[in-house]
Amino acid sequence: MTITTAADRPTIDTEAGPPDGTQPLTAVTPITPGRRAALQQVLAAVQQRIASGGPTPLDDIGTVHFARWVVLPDGDDGGHLLFASNFDGPWDDYIEDFAARSAESFDAIYSNCVGWPERGSRDIDAFKAFIGKHEIRADVYYRAYPRATVKQVRAALKVRAALNGVLAALNE
Repeated sequence: MTITTAADRPTIDTEAGPPDGTQPLTAVTPITPGRRAALQQVLAAVQQRIASGGPTPLDDIGTVHFARWVVLPDGDDGGHLLFASNFDGPWDDYIEDFAARSAESFDAIYSNCVGWPERGSRDIDAFKAFIGKHEIRADVYYRAYPRATVKQVRAALKVRAALNGVLAALNE
């Protein structure tokens, strides 16, 4: 599988300051040969926590609209791990939040991938370099609500629930 990484694409002008609205992150990392089954067990545990309503690696970050990990197997016990996410704010802040709030989970996942830093996500410079090396820039990125942050979406849902409660009470 030949992958064009973010380093191979033209850079986006960031002189004007941080990007507006939600941002995409897509990264494809090679799985260490012989580690695919272990990686799938870690991902299954994350999925089980999500399904049970338990804490997940992304809950504490608070800027994640969407995230997905997908194992792309090859014929052997390797392959690639796809991570795709939409998030609020600058890339650096997002990656630093991973390290500050979800290091244990990200280390458990990515320690099964080729080139994962020895100190994992706690070595923030090495972590950023690892993600940057494997990031793939989107050729097209659509956002239905490009400037709605996770915080705003959650607040709007609370307002909606409160309003529905008031309307239900008035109809009794």
